[in-house]
Amino acid sequence: MQISLFRIFLIFLKTGAIAFGGNIALVAAVRKELCEKRKILSDDYLLDITTVGNVLPGPLASNVVTACGFAMRGMTGAIVALTGILLPAFILVCGLSELYFRYGQNPIMGSVFSGLLPGVAAVIAYTAWVLARKSVKNVLQLIILVVAGALVLLLKGALVTLGIVVVSGLLGYFFLKRSDLKPLEPTHVSKRSYWPIIMTGVMFAVGFAVLFYHPVSLLLQELRMLSLTFSSMSVTLFGGGYVFIPAIEKVVVGMHGWVTSKEFADGIAMGQITPGPIAITAAFVGYKVSGIWGALVSTISIFVPPAMLMLIAQQFLGWIKRKPVVEFIFRGIRPAVIGMIIVSVWVIGKNAPHDWQSIFIFASMFGFCLWKNPDTAVVVTISGVLGFLLHLI
Repeated sequence: MQISLFRIFLIFLKTGAIAFGGNIALVAAVRKELCEKRKILSDDYLLDITTVGNVLPGPLASNVVTACGFAMRGMTGAIVALTGILLPAFILVCGLSELYFRYGQNPIMGSVFSGLLPGVAAVIAYTAWVLARKSVKNVLQLIILVVAGALVLLLKGALVTLGIVVVSGLLGYFFLKRSDLKPLEPTHVSKRSYWPIIMTGVMFAVGFAVLFYHPVSLLLQELRMLSLTFSSMSVTLFGGGYVFIPAIEKVVVGMHGWVTSKEFADGIAMGQITPGPIAITAAFVGYKVSGIWGALVSTISIFVPPAMLMLIAQQFLGWIKRKPVVEFIFRGIRPAVIGMIIVSVWVIGKNAPHDWQSIFIFASMFGFCLWKNPDTAVVVTISGVLGFLLHLI
């Protein structure tokens, strides 16, 4: 039975409202809903499109969500899924931005938020554990996992992820096909569609029209600059939300002066304490420049162009998954992706307070996940309550 568009919207609306912690946390929440609870998509398929999302520019989480929506209901499903996942964060960021720019910085529920990050890190660690148990079957795959994680942790640069994926795929092709693993059938193959290519062409045509159009009003000039700035960055930045931070700061603070360094840092913090992708900080900058319209244009510009590239790449994924040799390549790539997911536990955890309360919340929530495998919303809620109570001590 085909899932309805309204149901897709509700699934991703709920996920977008509870997925604190940025890209990988959101992917973990999507996996919980679609692969584990509802069994609409498989873990292997989610790992495959996560791999593609890692080597493409733009925010990882929104790219993965767009691909999931397309796999379920085609182009319309992709649009509905992306809208649902972004809507909660967009509304929250706009509301918080209004309060911030009107009344200044007011620390609210800081102790609650101090519990969220270790709780989110525990959810991601549990997700990596589950995926590793399913995908890591021999010593070579374990080595790939460890080395990939170490390289991401130690090396900097946008091309590191791409290099890891390429090398891991080659290792899988040359060595895993000689192991006792047998080729697997494709876990999920989407029907070929020309809609992503058509929509991308229309999008670029509109972009060129906006580029050469000279608006009369100040508002339209501001919206044009926001659109050009964020859309151009979205298709040239690799590595996910945390890689976006210094690049966006250089443009919006140093080049355009839309926000101050302090305001930008506060906007990043706001993006981290709200659910959804960290790149939603673009809405904060857009709100400062042109209000709600600026926030809307900035959000569309940072998420839609890379999402369209993801849909084009997804068409090739459906084709190559039919080739038996490609399965060996992905057997090398999947452990590398899991290694990167494990590193993101460190990336998120290091932003939490370095105290015994954070360690306790992480350890207890990870143990809770192993014991009961609860919903992500339950873990996030308990983590926030623990953060509030423990920091009263």
